[in-house]
Amino acid sequence: MLDRGQVFVREFEWTWTKAVIISLVLWFVGIGLIAFVPSWWLYFADQKLGWHKCPCPTTLKFFEFKARDVVAVILFSIPFGAMIVIPYHLQKLRRRLRSESESRPTGGYR
Repeated sequence: MLDRGQVFVREFEWTWTKAVIISLVLWFVGIGLIAFVPSWWLYFADQKLGWHKCPCPTTLKFFEFKARDVVAVILFSIPFGAMIVIPYHLQKLRRRLRSESESRPTGGYR
């Protein structure tokens, strides 16, 4: 299975159609993971778990309220970071599988 994945990464070529379709799919996935999931968590924690800001100064409610926000930040950060790191590593893997140089071609005299 790993060999099939490496063959796919090595031999995949972009066309305009593939690029537009993949960009559209990634946009919907990105909006879903970066906007909807953290928003859903905030509503769920507020309404179902009761982790909302309370006027009474209890320590437990304060930490639940802060934990709600920390979980929302994590739910936002992981997909955002993955959308930056995964393409970078796929590009490096493709160059390694194609035995290409890490240096960028300059294209002539300067």
